Amino acid sequence: MVILSNLNVWDIEKKNFVKRDLELEIDENKVKLTQKEIDASDLLALPPLFDIHVHFREPGYEYKETIETGSLAAFSSGIFTVLDMPNTNPITDSVKAITQKKEIARKQDYVDVLIAAALTETNHTELESIEQHCDAYKVFMSESFGSLSISYETIERSLATLEDLMSVKPIFFHAEDPAILELHKNEHQHHRKRPEEAEASAIQQILTWSEEYPNLKFHITHISSNLSIKILEMANRKNLTLDTCPRYIYFNQNTKMDSNIKQVNPPLRNAVDNEILLKSLATGLIDMVSSDHSPHSFEEKQNNSISGMPGVQELVPSIISLVNNGELEWERAIEALYDLPTNLFNLPEREIDSDLIILNANTPVEVSKEWIKSKAKWSPYENMNFTGQMIYAVKNGKVVYQNDL
Repeated sequence: MVILSNLNVWDIEKKNFVKRDLELEIDENKVKLTQKEIDASDLLALPPLFDIHVHFREPGYEYKETIETGSLAAFSSGIFTVLDMPNTNPITDSVKAITQKKEIARKQDYVDVLIAAALTETNHTELESIEQHCDAYKVFMSESFGSLSISYETIERSLATLEDLMSVKPIFFHAEDPAILELHKNEHQHHRKRPEEAEASAIQQILTWSEEYPNLKFHITHISSNLSIKILEMANRKNLTLDTCPRYIYFNQNTKMDSNIKQVNPPLRNAVDNEILLKSLATGLIDMVSSDHSPHSFEEKQNNSISGMPGVQELVPSIISLVNNGELEWERAIEALYDLPTNLFNLPEREIDSDLIILNANTPVEVSKEWIKSKAKWSPYENMNFTGQMIYAVKNGKVVYQNDL
C-alpha cells in the first residue's frame, strides 16, 4: 500500500485539479515501490488517455509492430485505450478478421484495443454481422493501402445500410479526394501529389454525407491543412467530429528531416498550417488529437517511398508540452485525449480513484532510441525534448506500471 499525499487530481466535474490524498495498492509482481508515503504535491493525476488512431500492424506485418509492442509504447505514456486501424494482412473487413485481431489483443494487458473495420467495395453486404463485432468503421476515400480504397457510390450504399442498422459506431474518414490525387499523380514531390485541395474536397463531400445521414457519427481524422479548417469553420457539425495529429502541429515541409522520413498521408504542410491547427485545437474547433501511429522499419522508411511515421508514445508528452508552453489549456487537453474520445465510443467514464495516470508535468522527456518502446525503434521526434512523462499507471486501484526516470 502507498499513500500519495497532496496529489493534484483532475476533477472531471470542476474541470480543474483538486488536492487530495490517494491510497493505492501495489501490484508487487509488476512494480517495486518501497515508500509507504510519497509527497505528491508536484504530481498530477489524470484520467487514463485514449489514442483514437493507431496502426499496430498485426497480423501480417509483425516486423513493423505487434499489438503487444504498440500497446506497451502507448501504455508507457499514459494511454489505456486505442483504436486499431484495418490495414493489416488480412485487412480487417470481416467478422473473421475482427475476431482474429481481438484474440491477439487479449494476449496483452496494457491497453484496451478497440477494432476499426474497413468499409470496402466487397463487404457492404456483410455490415449487419460486422456491426455486431467492430468498434468503429474506417473509410479510405482514396488509395492508401492495398484494396482499401472505396468508391463514393459504395460508401453511400454502406452509409445507408448503417443508418438502417441504427449504428452508433463512429465512422472514421481518411479524407483525400481520389480525382484530385489522380490529377497530381505526376508531380515529383509527395506533398504536391497529395495537395491540400484533395483533403478539402473530400471534407466537403463528407459534410454532405453527414447531412444526408444525420443519425450516423462521422469523424474526420488527421486534419492537416488551413484550407480544411476554413471549410469546417462554416460547417454544420452536429454529427461530425475531427482530430489532428501532433505531427501537423510540430512539423512542416521546411522541417529539417529526410524527405522519406517525413512522408505521410496526408502530407505535412507549412508553418501557417501548423499555427492554424494548433489554434483550432486550442479553441475546440478540432475536437481531439490522435497519433496515427504508423510504424515501419527504419530501413524501409529510409530506402522506400512509403508513408507513415510512429507517434503513439509521443502523443501525450507532445500535448502536455503545449500545455506547459501556454498554448493549450489543461481542460482542452483532457477533453481531446479523454472526454471526447470516451463520448465518441459511448464508453463509461472511468473512476479516477481507480483508473488513472500520475505524472510530473515538468519532468523532461527526451525522445531517444532508448526511450522508444515501439518495435520500430525510431521516431520523427528523436532528439526533441518534451515534458510530462507518466510516472505511475494505476488500474483498478493498483499501481501496475512505473517508468524509470
